Amino acid sequence: MPRRRVLTDAQTTALFALPTSEADLIRHYTLGPGDLAAIATRRRPHNRLGFALQLCALRYPGRLVRPGELVPSAVVAFLAGQLDIDPGALADYAARAPTRYDQLDALHEAFGFRTFSRPDHRELSAWLVPVALATVSAATVAEALMAELRRRRVAAPGPTTVERMVATALLQAERHAAAKLGGALSPGQRAALDALLDNHQGTAVSSLAWARQPPGAPGHRSMARLVDQLRLLRQVGVAPTATDGVHADRVRQLAREGSRLTAQHLRALGPSRRHATLAVTVLDTMARLTDEGIGLFDRLVGRMFRRAERRASADLQANARSLNDKVRLLARLGDALIEARETGADAFAAVGTVIPWDRLAEVVGEAKGLTRGDGPDYLALAAANHALLRRVGPLFLDAFVFQGVAAVAGLLRAVAALRAFYAGSRRALPKDIPTGFIRRGWRAAVFRDGAIDGQAYELCLFAELRDRLRAGDVWVAGSRQYRAVEDQLIPVPLFSEMRAAGPLPVAVPDDAARYLRDRADLLETRLREVCEKAAQDRLVDVRLSGDTLRVSPLQAATPEEAERLADRVYARLPRVRVTDLLDEVDAWTGAADCFTHLRTGLPAGDRRVVLTAVLADATNLGLTRMAEACSVASYRQLAWTAGWHVSEDAYGRALARIVAAQQAQPLAAHFGAGTASSSDGQHFPLGGRGEVTGAVNPHKGSGPALSFYTHVSDRYAPYHTKAISVAEGEAAHVIDGLLYHGTEAGTAVHHVDGGGVSDHVFALCHFLGFRFAPRIPNLHDRRLYTMGPAAAWPTLAPFIAGRVDEALVRAHWDDLLRLATSVRTGTVPASLVLKRLGSYPRQNGLALALREVGRIERTLFTLEWLQDPALRRQATAELNKGESRNGLARAVCFHRLGRIRDRTPENQQHRAGGLNLVVAAIILWNTVYMGRAMDALRAGGERIPDKLLGHLAPLGWQHINLTGDYLWGADQIAGTSGYRPLRAPAELLAA
Repeated sequence: MPRRRVLTDAQTTALFALPTSEADLIRHYTLGPGDLAAIATRRRPHNRLGFALQLCALRYPGRLVRPGELVPSAVVAFLAGQLDIDPGALADYAARAPTRYDQLDALHEAFGFRTFSRPDHRELSAWLVPVALATVSAATVAEALMAELRRRRVAAPGPTTVERMVATALLQAERHAAAKLGGALSPGQRAALDALLDNHQGTAVSSLAWARQPPGAPGHRSMARLVDQLRLLRQVGVAPTATDGVHADRVRQLAREGSRLTAQHLRALGPSRRHATLAVTVLDTMARLTDEGIGLFDRLVGRMFRRAERRASADLQANARSLNDKVRLLARLGDALIEARETGADAFAAVGTVIPWDRLAEVVGEAKGLTRGDGPDYLALAAANHALLRRVGPLFLDAFVFQGVAAVAGLLRAVAALRAFYAGSRRALPKDIPTGFIRRGWRAAVFRDGAIDGQAYELCLFAELRDRLRAGDVWVAGSRQYRAVEDQLIPVPLFSEMRAAGPLPVAVPDDAARYLRDRADLLETRLREVCEKAAQDRLVDVRLSGDTLRVSPLQAATPEEAERLADRVYARLPRVRVTDLLDEVDAWTGAADCFTHLRTGLPAGDRRVVLTAVLADATNLGLTRMAEACSVASYRQLAWTAGWHVSEDAYGRALARIVAAQQAQPLAAHFGAGTASSSDGQHFPLGGRGEVTGAVNPHKGSGPALSFYTHVSDRYAPYHTKAISVAEGEAAHVIDGLLYHGTEAGTAVHHVDGGGVSDHVFALCHFLGFRFAPRIPNLHDRRLYTMGPAAAWPTLAPFIAGRVDEALVRAHWDDLLRLATSVRTGTVPASLVLKRLGSYPRQNGLALALREVGRIERTLFTLEWLQDPALRRQATAELNKGESRNGLARAVCFHRLGRIRDRTPENQQHRAGGLNLVVAAIILWNTVYMGRAMDALRAGGERIPDKLLGHLAPLGWQHINLTGDYLWGADQIAGTSGYRPLRAPAELLAA
């Protein structure tokens, strides 16, 4: 039998609810002439009104109004107004049961409606299966069923029947998908899949669980293990084409289930379902391991160069005193020689007066020993790492299939030649090994005395391969992340159809000529305005003279009255445990209901257990310690709930509800217009098992760390967060948060600090319709670009680097539109494509064209920045909101000294999602109670100007107990208002 519960109570209620909004009532419940004529045949007012109600309810949502059902007053009033009947007359409707049945017969005869019958059940059950094949959402299938019932004019059966039909359709869809996947498998492949559930040799876990374990620290052991994991899964022989014809959402659902189910649970499944789940899990794991293998190789090569840099830095520091002595000696010798030349004295005698000649010879010898090349010492680097490369290199090259663009054909030939060399028995590289890929900086190290230095050659090849993998010039078969950029964009034929069908989802003209003409006119206007204002010294807080550009820092603009008001407001807020705060926010928003079961789609039975698991992520306490500190669940309950209910998608849905509630608060409207936002990264050090997989950013500290990149609205709502490596640039992730946040935040203007700035982001934001307004550090070093000669604007000429390559933009305009459309529609994440384009070699036309557009947009923005102090003030204010939010996040994520111990990207993202969700809940709770405190202050006679409210911030946490025992339900809300009582003013307490 199919599972009975596939819809939540809220989904069922929404499915059968009568419309109440004015727009829906007008659309569905407006009566036409034929309707009025049929209704007029009813004699009494209450029967006419009831007849009209049943008619409209049959049309939408498609059911009959039940006897005794409480009909929304808005519905009754809307229909009564059209019939000129008192709405209260409905109370007398169908006092006699025969009257009701007579009316239903009349509705069937006059309007063609009929009751739901057994043949309808059979036909619609069959009709539903194709719908269920295209989705995994029970609500979507149920909505399609109700729509089809309305189209056929069949009165909907009861909720139980509808849910049973939906459950049956979903079950049949699952079986169809399982049969489709299983049909592509041979008997040998099925046996190999079942063998993955047996214990792996020498371990206490199944082979599948062993294959899914993440790699450790960069090194030979981790690479060897990862290659063994891939080899084990590849031996099963499941082809990537096995999922063709199965909806992507169902494939993802099977992959998620396979990652959660233990070997014992998988064995308990039926053969068809088990083999389908295992096949998809194997394909998903192979793709993930491929990406992790490339990432492991990237970190390994990067670590080699970082170690060399640290050694060079340490040598420089160790020899600093000796170098300083020799520089001082050089200065003294120079002074002596200059004086000898001016006086005509003997130069050799002058040298002798500074230092004896025999000692000078010794010093010169010491100086020669201290000299270093201008660039890295590739020979020393290759010698130091050759043993490791010889162990890792063959594993890496043999495990993956590399492909690339024509420009890297020489590198791919070299990769094939080195792979063959590793597989053979020769000790020296062949003389005809490809060398065309070697860059100029490497040639002195690789070519020595007319021969090839083998160690330097191998290191050069792996370094170049890493760079080309980063850039996207080289891609790997079977990878998700390291695919060809062309394969990730919308296919050209489909893009052509989209373009012909209607306007593309971009904010730029369809042709490059119009774009360039419009931007040239605007650029000309702003250049002229800035030059004129600079000549008259009318640029506020900007000094522009010669080659000097200086923008004065902004002064603090928060009035003292606002600070005192904030103190009084926070003094009135109730003291609360973080658990009770989450409980209250969940009661307002239903956020816990978003954490649905990965298989059934139903919420957890006990929402407190879900919130406890979320709190374990947010505080960095972990499930084990949280089970010891809380009283609602054991470790097993928390682990099961976290495994099946807590996911990145669930965090996104729950965050959307909390953000919507916070943005709708009256007080929040004073914080901002709701159209601006900012984003910034917050670094968290890695510890424990997570430390070995982390990256190091020397600009952000010496240890491995992780960054949570968060977008914050101008009303303080943190509407998107993402865990990223500290080694990555933040700029690539700016647009992800603007497009893929899933909330109702309507951002038009976005601000970032220096880390989020790049010409590519400027360009893509303009294509997508966002106004990118960053606070650019070292603005005087960012050169401007024009469409005319720099001499036309002499005041700005020192800051103009050159002209925009308009021909390049025209040549690649169609590709730019396809790129922007692909990002807008989610075909490819903006972060992935921006990382690739940012690493592309100079000859790539798409990357260069996007950069040229970015130069235009950045120049226009810079000119506006110089003229508009309000823009500078707004950017600073919005960025300060994000930095203040980071302070609250740091206070919440305090366990283990804020060190993140997770080593898988999925668990790290869960930490980021949990932290951001709890921070958003605190911000919502503060906003609500700050509004109530403001009302109380004004009710007490205080006159508080609205202009001061914009300086308040719902980011305080002194009144919230974030530590200690995590108890639920111990602090009941007193009073009849449904809110906690505010604290009495301090002066009343003192009295």
